[in-house]
Amino acid sequence: MGSKRSDEGSKWLKHYCSDHQILLVGEGDFSFTLCLAKAFASATNIVASSLDTHDDVIKKYRNAKSNIDELKKLGACILHGVDATKMKSHSHLNMNSFDRVIFNFPHAGFHGKREHNLSLIKMHKDLVGGFFKNASSMIRVNGEIHVNHKTTHPYTKWNIEKLAEESFLKLMECTDFKKEDYPGYYNKRGDGNKCDKSFPLGRCSTFKFIHPRRTNGIAPSVSHCARNEVQHKEQQVSGGRSSRNCFDRRRLITLRGAKLKCLGEEV
Repeated sequence: MGSKRSDEGSKWLKHYCSDHQILLVGEGDFSFTLCLAKAFASATNIVASSLDTHDDVIKKYRNAKSNIDELKKLGACILHGVDATKMKSHSHLNMNSFDRVIFNFPHAGFHGKREHNLSLIKMHKDLVGGFFKNASSMIRVNGEIHVNHKTTHPYTKWNIEKLAEESFLKLMECTDFKKEDYPGYYNKRGDGNKCDKSFPLGRCSTFKFIHPRRTNGIAPSVSHCARNEVQHKEQQVSGGRSSRNCFDRRRLITLRGAKLKCLGEEV
């Protein structure tokens, strides 16, 4: 799916708008970030981070250097050595807030174990739970936290909705994730000898969470970012695209009544 331009000049790719201040967590070769940047023709509103150091990223992923170089030319802020479970204290992040915080297919590594191993599942849950605790305080008013995650066994045992609830987050929408919607994105194993290889996605979804205390009530006016989101979602609905679980027309009504903050300051 290509990007779309609204009447106000904003560009969209699926759930993401060029007006959004976006933080990406746990990036591999930074191809997802580059996909968004190309769709927006700019990355000035994007902060992308990896747990790996810069040197490790370059060693692990053959396209990482070219992706990062292109992102920097487009204005992205690239951070390395960022732990998702401690990121709110990071020196480059602790004074900033975001409209969207995205974690694609979080994984704590294999550690010689198979995915159904209970101790490994606990490690995954600790990672995601720690991420939610940090991200919940890093979103702006009406900001959203997105996790792309497999929805088949044993990944359902992570129970990410419950983990989110422990950080006072509420599931707003759950929609099918399709890799082809993000041209140029290559999901990476990120661990072991095959770290630069993709893994089969199978059935997976984008889980969207909000913090009830970080949402506005009915407001007399709606920012251009809010109007753009309404228009974009209306186009999706009218085009036959719908969420599997949580999204319906009431969300559009909520958006019309919300005054979203889409400030233009750089991160």
